[in-house]
Amino acid sequence: MPPEHPPVRQGEARREELIRAAIEVFGEAGFAGGRIDEVARRVGIRRPSVLYHFPDKQALYFASISDVVHDISDRILATEDQPGERLEAISDTWVDFVIDRPNAARLLLRQMIDAAPLPQLSSDLDRNTDLPVGKLFASIQAAIDEQTAPDSVKTLDASEFSLILSSTSLVWVAGRSAVKGALGFDTLAPQSIQRHRRTLRSLVRQLLIASHDAAIAPVSEPESPTDPMRRTIAETDEIIPSSKRST
Repeated sequence: MPPEHPPVRQGEARREELIRAAIEVFGEAGFAGGRIDEVARRVGIRRPSVLYHFPDKQALYFASISDVVHDISDRILATEDQPGERLEAISDTWVDFVIDRPNAARLLLRQMIDAAPLPQLSSDLDRNTDLPVGKLFASIQAAIDEQTAPDSVKTLDASEFSLILSSTSLVWVAGRSAVKGALGFDTLAPQSIQRHRRTLRSLVRQLLIASHDAAIAPVSEPESPTDPMRRTIAETDEIIPSSKRST
C-alpha cells in the first residue's frame, strides 16, 4: 500500500492547483468576470473547497498575481549570473516567460488594463513585503546602468523599460487568437517567436539610444504671444532700416 501524503503537502498541492486554474480564469475574464465557481469546475471540486483555501475572490486573485510576479522576478534575477549584455538576456528571459506561461501573460495584461480591481488590492500589493518587485526593478536598473556611459544623464529607469518591454510581448501573446483570425498570422509559431526576440533586442538598443538623445536635446521654451510680433518687427528692421522709414 503506497504511503499517504501528509495533509499539509496535499493542502499545498491543492492550493497550487487552484492558483493555476485561477490564473487561467482571471486571464480570460479579468477580476470582475472571473468566478470562483469556474475555478472550482476546472479543478474538479466544489466552491466551498476553494473558499477553504482562499476566503474570497480577492484573496484568490492576489495569490494568482503573486505567483506570476514571483516567477518572472526569479527568472529575471537569475540573469545576473549570465555573461554578456544583461538587457538582452532580460529581454530573452521575458519572451521565454510569456511563451511558457501565456495564461500568466494574459493575467498581467488584464491587470495592466483593469488597474487594481478593488481599492484594497492596491494596498495589499504595496504592503506585501514578500513580493520581490523592489529587487526586480533594482536588478533591471543595474543592467540599464551597465550599458549607459558613466558620465551620461540617466533618463531611462527600470519601470519605464519594463513597461515598454512587457506591453509589447503581452499583446503579442495575449492577442494571438485575434491576430490569427484577422490576419492569418500565428504570433506563437517558432519563426514568429524568433522574429519577436530579434525585435525586442533591437528595441532595447533603441531605447538606450533614444533616452540618451532625449537627455542631451535642448529644451525649447514655449513661444509667448508677443514673440511673433517682435520677430516681425525685427524682420522689418532688416528690410527697411529705421533711418529710411517715413516719419
